[in-house]
Amino acid sequence: MVCHPPHPDSIAGLRHLREEVARRGDECLSLLLAGLDVYTSLGREWELLEIMRKFAHDAEDMVRNTPSADELKRLYEGNGDTSSSAG
Repeated sequence: MVCHPPHPDSIAGLRHLREEVARRGDECLSLLLAGLDVYTSLGREWELLEIMRKFAHDAEDMVRNTPSADELKRLYEGNGDTSSSAG
């Protein structure tokens, strides 16, 4: 079963329901709803960390062989010097 990230309105609704239940005095149900809120929040954070970790791993290959600004400048200036000294 694939679960999509919860909609912000759903999270707000869950928190509102927990507050309402707590006002009515049902501490057990309020605690259960608070646990769901924590689980949902941590799940979203964990998913974000996994996305960032995967991107860092994928980006490493892209960045590894990229020339630095100084290398690009030398390459550019070197090409300019080569063409002027050839003529």
